[in-house]
Amino acid sequence: MAKNSKKEGIGFLYSHLALGPETRIEEPKGKYPKGRIKQVFNVFSAEMNPLMRVNCWFLLFALPLLFVVFWYSNYASAAAIQGFNFMGNIGMAYPGGSDDVARGQLAIYEAYQMVLYFCLPAMAILSIGVAGSFNCYKSFMWGEKVGKITKLFFQGVKKNWWKYLIVVVVDALLILALGSTLLYFLGLRAQHLATAGHWVLLIFVCLFEFLLLYVNMILLPLISELDLPFGKQIKDALITSVKFAPIGLPLFLIMLVPVCLLFINSTFFKMIMGILLMMFGCILYGLALTGFSQAVLDEVIIPLYQLSVAPKSEGKKNKKNTKQQQNKPVKYTKQPKDKNKKNGGN
Repeated sequence: MAKNSKKEGIGFLYSHLALGPETRIEEPKGKYPKGRIKQVFNVFSAEMNPLMRVNCWFLLFALPLLFVVFWYSNYASAAAIQGFNFMGNIGMAYPGGSDDVARGQLAIYEAYQMVLYFCLPAMAILSIGVAGSFNCYKSFMWGEKVGKITKLFFQGVKKNWWKYLIVVVVDALLILALGSTLLYFLGLRAQHLATAGHWVLLIFVCLFEFLLLYVNMILLPLISELDLPFGKQIKDALITSVKFAPIGLPLFLIMLVPVCLLFINSTFFKMIMGILLMMFGCILYGLALTGFSQAVLDEVIIPLYQLSVAPKSEGKKNKKNTKQQQNKPVKYTKQPKDKNKKNGGN
């Protein structure tokens, strides 16, 4: 009974899917025989040169965000504690208040809050690079013949820039809300004012935003892959994120690990991780997200779309054949003469 109710629930969700064709420029080449994970790494190694060109265009639009994260954050935190005295109450030669450390922490948190605000316009500019990149990644993962990278990149920008602007700005607002909540909580801890309620608030916000960002993981590549209005693309991402949660959520957690490593307190390690992420990580992230969304398309949306289109096409074909039969001229043949009738009969 539980299994049947679960299937009915998933079927109810699928009945609300918006169905539409893929934005392919070539015929499908069939399922990749070695699996999605192998496909990502094979495409990455086989198409390294054109993918690096895609990454160069992406990093061009990511420069404002990189500037804010890697330079302005360090500058703002250093400027925030300039003039503070952290050697107070040690002896006669080091006068000062005992609360200088706590006030210094609060000043750093306020500086990081400004960094989060500056990330908003920087991520709005980044959305242009996201729109162009996913338009290229989908073609590589579909095995299509890719010509000029620049042309393909800006075709995606021209077609979907406003959709990606909305999605990326919403993501930026989610990150701002999460970062602000975390900084508020850390500020309370520095003042020894944090309570169990604040812990619950922080955990709730983290879980809620984690789920929303997971839905966006499906939505970002889906925008460039599926020919549907924006609202219907959002609905499809929400519905399929439920069905594919056992695969998608662990994938999302794995993809967060390299980003979390950037918070390790080591300048050298941060520099190495930042370089690796910029050179190769962005490409692998894009291919992985595209491969996951194409699995969603292949297993759910496109089969249902083909089923919905097939009866209509067959109906049109039958209707056309019927009309042709009706309009077909009738050939009359002479009936054989009745010899008995001619001779008078009985």
